[in-house]
Amino acid sequence: MTSWRARLRRALAGPAGVAAELAPPVAALLTAALLGLALLAGVGLVGAALAWAGGPGWWRPVLERLPAHLVPPYAPEDLPPLAMAVLAVACFLFGAGCRLRRRAAPESVDTLLRRVSAWGVVLGLLLASGSLVYADARSIEAAPARRGADGYAEAVRRLGSGEAEVRLAAIHTLRRLARESERDRVTTADVMAAYVREHGSAAPPGQVGRPAADVQTALTVLGSVHDVPDAGRDWVCGCDLARVRAPGAELSGLNLGVAVLTSADLRGARLSGANLDHADLTRADLRGALLDGADLPYAVLFMADLGGADLHGADLHGADLFQTDLGNSSLRRADLRGVDLFEADLRGADLRGADLTGASLNGADLRGADLRTAILRDADLKGADLTNAKLSGADLSGAKTGGRTKPSQGSQVVPVGTQ
Repeated sequence: MTSWRARLRRALAGPAGVAAELAPPVAALLTAALLGLALLAGVGLVGAALAWAGGPGWWRPVLERLPAHLVPPYAPEDLPPLAMAVLAVACFLFGAGCRLRRRAAPESVDTLLRRVSAWGVVLGLLLASGSLVYADARSIEAAPARRGADGYAEAVRRLGSGEAEVRLAAIHTLRRLARESERDRVTTADVMAAYVREHGSAAPPGQVGRPAADVQTALTVLGSVHDVPDAGRDWVCGCDLARVRAPGAELSGLNLGVAVLTSADLRGARLSGANLDHADLTRADLRGALLDGADLPYAVLFMADLGGADLHGADLHGADLFQTDLGNSSLRRADLRGVDLFEADLRGADLRGADLTGASLNGADLRGADLRTAILRDADLKGADLTNAKLSGADLSGAKTGGRTKPSQGSQVVPVGTQ
C-alpha cells in the first residue's frame, strides 16, 4: 500500500489534485462549524424561550446542571468559554464527519481522513476541557460575591424577627459583610440607620438609661466602618438619624461625620473622642452628654440643648451654636474659634482656657460663667451679659464689647474699651 506521504505528494502535483484531496476535509470542517453554531444557538433559543415562559418542570433542573456560560442570557465574560464550547462541538462534528467520509473516500485520502478525524476529536476534547476549566475558575471567583449577596439578603430578612437575639445576630452578620465588601458598606450604613430610627425611637419618650443591645450594636456598626483596613478615616457615615431616641448610648470614638442627628435624643450619651465633623445636630438633646475630646468642627448645633454636657477639649471651631443651651456645661480648653454663639445660654459654663478667638457672643448670656484664662481676642461681646462672670487672666484684646461686666468678688477686672 502506498504511504500517505506519497499520496499527498501526488495530490500536490497539480491544482486538480489539491482540490480533490482538500475538498472533503474543508467541506466537513465548514459543515461541522455551522452545525455546532446551529446546535448551540438552538439550545440557547429554546432555553431562553422556556425560561421566559416559565417552562416545564423538567427543564429547570437541566438548566441548573448546565455550565453557567451555556445558559442564556450571556454576559461578556461568558464569551471566551462559549467560543471554546462552539469550537469543541465543531471539532467533534468535523472528526465524526471525516470518520464517516472514509467509507466513501478513495484510498488516496483514507489515511488523511483518519488522522484528521483523530486530531479533530483530540482538539475537541481539549477545547471542551478548557471551556469547563475557565467556567469553574469564574465560578470560584464569583462564589464569595454570591455568598455575600445571599448572606446579606438573609441578614436583612432576619432583622425583622421578633426575637432580639436573632436581630442581634443579623446585625453582626451585616457588620462582617460590610467589612469584607466595599460595595456593601454604604448600603449597610443605610440599613443600620433605618433600624436605629425604627427601634431606638420605639422607646417611650423621656426614658433615661441605655438603649437596647441591638440598637446599641447597630449604632456601633454605623460609626465603626472606618475600622476596615482599606476604608480609612476619611470614610464618613452621612446617615440619617433624625429624631432618633438613644439616651445613654455608647458612641465614644465613633465616626459620625456628616450624620443627620436633628432633634435626636442623646441625653447622657457617651461621645468622647467621636467624630461629628459637619454633623447636623439642630435641636438635638445632649443634656449631660460626654463630648470631651470630640471633633465637632463646623457642626450645626442650632438651638441644641447641651446643658451640663462635658465638652472639655472638644474641637468646635466654626460650629453654629446659635441660641444653643450650654448652661453649666464644661468647655475647658475647648476650641471655639469663630463660633456663632449669638444669644447662646452660657450661664455657669466653665470656659477656663477656652479659645474664643473671633467668636460671636452677641447677646449671649454669660452670667456666672468662668472665663478665667480664656482667649477672647477679637470676639464680639456686644450685648453679652457678663454679670458675675469670672474674667481673671482672660485675653480680651481687640474684643468688641457693649455690655456691662460685673465680675464676681475676688476676680480681676480686665478693662476693655468699647469699640
